[in-house]
Amino acid sequence: MLSTMRRLLFILMVGLWGAFIALALTSPGTLTDVWRWAAGLWWPFQITVWILFLPWMIGLVIWQADWSFAARMATIAALALGWSAASFPRR
Repeated sequence: MLSTMRRLLFILMVGLWGAFIALALTSPGTLTDVWRWAAGLWWPFQITVWILFLPWMIGLVIWQADWSFAARMATIAALALGWSAASFPRR
């Protein structure tokens, strides 16, 4: 049972990273809108969102950085690969 839950969480994580990167490539304004939405929440909800979606919120922080597009995408891709590898279900 635990193994199944770990697999589902891993699939969810990879899917959210895929959606994040797809939005970065096709609709970058949507990521900015998500950042503004999260920043506009009442602070207890902001904390909750940050805790539940920490890797993607870090990705949004990187997305908001004043770096070149290639540098932001490379950093986000490294973050996505690293976080996904760390959460890969093992025995």
